[in-house]
Amino acid sequence: MARLFIAIAAFLLASAVTPLYAQDSLLNRLEGDKLADVQSGAYVAGDNVKFALNWDGANFLLRFDGNPEVFVLYAARSSMGGRELKYDSGDTALQIAGWGGMTLYTDGQPGGLPAVRTGDSVAPSPPNVALGDMQSAASDEGEHLAYMRGLHLSFNADWNALASNSTNRTYAFDTMENAVRGIDRFSATVPGREALAHRVDIVMIEPGGKPIVALNARTLVVAFNPSRGYEGRASSRAIARGLGIIFRK
Repeated sequence: MARLFIAIAAFLLASAVTPLYAQDSLLNRLEGDKLADVQSGAYVAGDNVKFALNWDGANFLLRFDGNPEVFVLYAARSSMGGRELKYDSGDTALQIAGWGGMTLYTDGQPGGLPAVRTGDSVAPSPPNVALGDMQSAASDEGEHLAYMRGLHLSFNADWNALASNSTNRTYAFDTMENAVRGIDRFSATVPGREALAHRVDIVMIEPGGKPIVALNARTLVVAFNPSRGYEGRASSRAIARGLGIIFRK
């Protein structure tokens, strides 16, 4: 009789544990790290928004067709085992459901567009530019903002230091181009244009410990860390957001 009781108890225990184990297993799968489920490759969202997504070993790199900027996307958890890939500005770029469905969010489509993978893509690499080309680009970008936004800004850097350091020059150029895009984005509104016009004369691109945007007198300092690659410089979206914080003070 005692053996029968033990057998029944063991059966009931096993019956109770099995659904609990199955539930725990499901939760572990939903809550586990599923970054590997987000494939590198070429994608299309909606009918015609094409982009490339590449895993760089720590984060994802996003490029839209026809746009030279490379955005670093940082992963965050979302509900039901999904993931959000966010810009360095904090805005959500991509939502990946636990079952694998992907949604792209853009300025033009804030409600999101379903995205599907269409093939492979080549990971981006920053342009290796000569010092003279970067100096010419600095002048051209200043003229572009003057024509498009009515701003008169001078883009500058420590040209002597950049002349002898190709890595720093590469990411300084990339940072400068992002700064131009960020300023253009911020100055699309009248308050943004007026704030820049009244308070900034020079945009200084310089190496630093981390990517920051700061106002020093009438010089806007945009710092980058060349040792961190793409993660070491701010995107145009983060720069525009930084300008908004600076000029709200």
